[in-house]
Amino acid sequence: MSQKPEKNKHETMKKKPENSAPNNNTMIVIRLVVASVIFAVSLIVKMPEFLSIILLVLAAAAAGYDIVLQAMNSIEEGEYFSVPVVVVFIALLSYFIGFAIEGAALILLYQIGLMLINYAEEHTKKSALELLGYQDEAVKAKMAALVSDKEATSMSLESVMKSSAGSALKLAMVLSVVYAVALPIFTNYTYIVSIHRALTIILIATPMSVVVSIPLAAIVGMCYSAQQGVVIEKASSIEALADSTVAIFDKGGIFADECPRIIAMYSDILDSGTFMNFVAHSVYYSDQPIAKAIAAAFDQDYRLDVISNFRDIPGYGMELSIDGIPVSFGTRELYSSREVELPEDNAAIGQAYYMVVANKYVGKVVVSSEVNEETENLIPEMKATGINRCILLTEDSKEVGQQFAELMNFNEMYAQCDTEKKLGIISDIVKREKGAVLFIYSSGVETHSDAAVDIRVGSKGKFADAIVAPAYINNLPFAKQVAVRVKEIAIENALFAFIVKAILVFLSIVGYCNLWFAIFIDMVAAVATILNTIRVTNESLLTTLRYKMGR
Repeated sequence: MSQKPEKNKHETMKKKPENSAPNNNTMIVIRLVVASVIFAVSLIVKMPEFLSIILLVLAAAAAGYDIVLQAMNSIEEGEYFSVPVVVVFIALLSYFIGFAIEGAALILLYQIGLMLINYAEEHTKKSALELLGYQDEAVKAKMAALVSDKEATSMSLESVMKSSAGSALKLAMVLSVVYAVALPIFTNYTYIVSIHRALTIILIATPMSVVVSIPLAAIVGMCYSAQQGVVIEKASSIEALADSTVAIFDKGGIFADECPRIIAMYSDILDSGTFMNFVAHSVYYSDQPIAKAIAAAFDQDYRLDVISNFRDIPGYGMELSIDGIPVSFGTRELYSSREVELPEDNAAIGQAYYMVVANKYVGKVVVSSEVNEETENLIPEMKATGINRCILLTEDSKEVGQQFAELMNFNEMYAQCDTEKKLGIISDIVKREKGAVLFIYSSGVETHSDAAVDIRVGSKGKFADAIVAPAYINNLPFAKQVAVRVKEIAIENALFAFIVKAILVFLSIVGYCNLWFAIFIDMVAAVATILNTIRVTNESLLTTLRYKMGR
């Protein structure tokens, strides 16, 4: 797949503790050191049990008083199953059932874990932004703003995981209560042991490590794609791009000049100034590319009062009256069924538009019809990434559009399309298609289409979900691959976290996992998934496994 080289070439709780600033990090480290010393003294120094418990309470308070405040805030907001609430509840109950050491260790390790997760997150974001080292400052600034925007980096997969984890936590609480009650009845274990194990299972069921890395995978993917000139505005568009099966392309500005150039003008009847004046008035109300070319070359004033009965014929030309005289200006196909004698085409390049006044030929204009060489292999490469259908929308006539569609390997083609017709076609395709639909265009569309992702080729786009600089248009397949990797890495991380939790639950049931071990392993799993997100820049494990199985 061709890829243009660069020019110059989470969520562990509802409200994350404000420990990202250096000063706050320093204070947390100091608190953790003090808490660890108090914790160690309570274990090493021989003292009455009540004094040891007091020290353990002090250790927990020093390490995690802010966690208690967050838990209280969550309860006030009705979020009774948030991670801080569960952690504080389990820690307090541990003190009451005789596991004060584990309760203090739980708070201590949880705070350490949060600090490590925060560090890993910041490091990953920094690494992602460093991918933009050779991009211009505008792209860097835009991506830095997107990285800091939680809404922009939120994926629907994250919501699904949170919902599933929340349901799993509630189910785990019910099953843990049943387990705590039933275990002493059918075995020789005491209720203290059964409650301790049940609390461990509930702790494991919290969604700490499941969703923490998903937004970061999106961030890395967005920055990696932007490195190659495809700036995606939000993570949800990454998901839609990954799921896309249909790509609809507008021809103008992508495969051909959006505004063609006038190559030549001929008239044996009118002088050049008068002929140009007729042509300019003929195309004034048209939205076709030829009109843009004429308007760019005409520098005189218009007399719009002389224009009447205008009719645009997309792909062919236009008809109108000038001072009551019937005038038409269009391609040879427009006159194929009319008794108008046109001269033979002798232009080696370009497309000819003929001026006919009162059913008599008076001259022609030849405009460029160059194909963008950068996009010659764009359609085959898009199909190689999993796009099943590539559809062309063009303002050209059916004949010209069909020839171009066959040349570029499009599956379907719609000719004579103005903006309204293009949006209607996209809407119809979206209704029939199961997968996500992409719409790639250059200009002329001042609204969001019904496609899942609107990709604007240009420097900016008010309604677009992604922006691609014209020089990087051939990197769209690369962006599609990156989007697939983001989704696969997010799924990999979620599966890894769920597997770790399943193993910990099993170990808790058989008595080989306690509170501090559960929180330690879960936090390690969370950090591991965060660090794994940088692998978006490489092939995912899922892709590698599929490749090996395919062989």
